[in-house]
Amino acid sequence: MAPHPHTSFISHDAMAASLGLGSLASPAFLGLTGATALGLAGNRLLESALSNTEEEALDGFPRSRWLMSVGIQALVFPPLFYLSLSSSLGAGITMGQYMTAAAWQLPGLGKWYLYALFGSQTRDMCPMPAAASTLMKVHHWLVVSACVLSLFVPQGFGLFMAGSFILELGSLCFNLRVLYPGSKSIEVLYQVVMFASNLAAVAGGVGLLMMPEIPLWMKVLFFAADVGVCTGRQLHAFKDAGLIGARAKAASPGSAAEITAARPGAASAYCRKASTRRAPLRIAAFGLVAVPALISRQLRPTAPDGFRPASGGRWMVSRQLPRGGGGSW
Repeated sequence: MAPHPHTSFISHDAMAASLGLGSLASPAFLGLTGATALGLAGNRLLESALSNTEEEALDGFPRSRWLMSVGIQALVFPPLFYLSLSSSLGAGITMGQYMTAAAWQLPGLGKWYLYALFGSQTRDMCPMPAAASTLMKVHHWLVVSACVLSLFVPQGFGLFMAGSFILELGSLCFNLRVLYPGSKSIEVLYQVVMFASNLAAVAGGVGLLMMPEIPLWMKVLFFAADVGVCTGRQLHAFKDAGLIGARAKAASPGSAAEITAARPGAASAYCRKASTRRAPLRIAAFGLVAVPALISRQLRPTAPDGFRPASGGRWMVSRQLPRGGGGSW
């Protein structure tokens, strides 16, 4: 029989050794600091290579930093996330157990992706450029804090890693959009991947809420950060597409009254165009609300015949069983 998803695949002694709580020599501490050191070294190498070049600043960061981010997201994150999955599955952990496992329940290689994600953010924070936007600063601090906190979450570490990897795919397209604003193909790719990654991340947040072992304060913290980040990212994508904000106003030919005065009978055409521009907003809003709700409904456990719900997400026998029967499932 396969172990229960909440069963520790690695003993609690191994958990303490893996995280080394209170020990500066722990693998987790070394992984986080080592990734930060590698990121800072990469920054220094880029600065040395481009010392004679006047770089364009993009949102407070030199262009080379954005290029390095694209390289990390495209060439480092995918193999490390695959390594996390393959090492866990190779150790006999199923995909469902991987998603619900805590950090100490996975092999050491399973956390390398997290270290790389942490280092990709901290390399920009030592120090953070003063010209960086508030949104960019908040994003970096949220990611770094979530990475550290995820190591101590009693359940859902694998889901956090999968969700963050999906979000990084959207961030990769955002970075390309910033670097090459004139590319129409990148613009389309950015809009499609960003929306899909935000939708998947919110759905993952719903899954996290349904894990009974996670304390309520952790659920609230992670889910609020998840929804907040996804909302901010999607609003930025809508602004980039001209659906909301300054670009939408600039593209607007005027009010319906102004158009009617200039060209009688043209108001209906204007309304149709305005409705067409708002259609993606309606579809996105519906998707961000409906899809996670449907997933939550599908994941909600149903009572087998003769069982009744009990606390802790378990089902208790509610009818008299034959001799010796009874217990929980």
